[in-house]
Amino acid sequence: MCDFFKSLIIMKQKNRNEDKEMKKPMIALTARSGDFDGQTRIFDNQTYFDAIAQAGGIPVLVTYGDDEDYKMIAERFDGLMVTGGEDLDPTLFHQPAHPSLELTDPRLDTLDLRLIQLFAAKGKPILGICRGIQSINVAFGGTLIQDLNTQYPAMRAAGHQQHKAVPKPAMDATFHDNTFVEGTKLYAMFGPRHAVNSYHHQNIDQVADGFVVSSWSEDGLAEAIEKDQILAVQWHPERLSADPCHRAIFESFIQECRK
Repeated sequence: MCDFFKSLIIMKQKNRNEDKEMKKPMIALTARSGDFDGQTRIFDNQTYFDAIAQAGGIPVLVTYGDDEDYKMIAERFDGLMVTGGEDLDPTLFHQPAHPSLELTDPRLDTLDLRLIQLFAAKGKPILGICRGIQSINVAFGGTLIQDLNTQYPAMRAAGHQQHKAVPKPAMDATFHDNTFVEGTKLYAMFGPRHAVNSYHHQNIDQVADGFVVSSWSEDGLAEAIEKDQILAVQWHPERLSADPCHRAIFESFIQECRK
């Protein structure tokens, strides 16, 4: 092959690599619904959108549909972010409802679990936050603690709620330190120990097969899990984007979505 054609091939490959690095991946964000002034609205928190956009992605809210809609979403989007929201229906992990169960939304359960399954089957990156880690764990066969205040002995023994003050505080009012497991993605971002915010009354319990716990709270709760292209955390890193460690979660996710 002459030098001219060799140079042309090298140049084209370089351009393709540069295009991939500059690409803004399309990220599907799972929606929530609520009644406002007598009308049902589909929404999610601005901080999720900001975190994805600041990391270099294009956030798009996706909402309830049928299975063909969900398959199309998984085909067309580069990554999935499963956000916070209501409690999961405990029948999804084969438990009766606890008296402290809060609002559930079967449409949101279906949206979350089906999209998780479809994106995972395609090997596309998934990021879970708060309810998102719970949905991911349940989607792969794990279980949840339905109410930390009444079902988690370590928190009762401490005589206070480390994870969510009563009455409900502002989302950034409750913090605690977490430890991070060496060799995991999160350890590379956070090191052995770092503060996280906290706003939840449920948590993952039995971890789904194949997942590694990558972060633990001071009182022994599994607060992050990882597997292949899936990373999920119990806290809200999107509200801590001024901290480079928390910001790295989104930067790493977007980088994976560019591949």
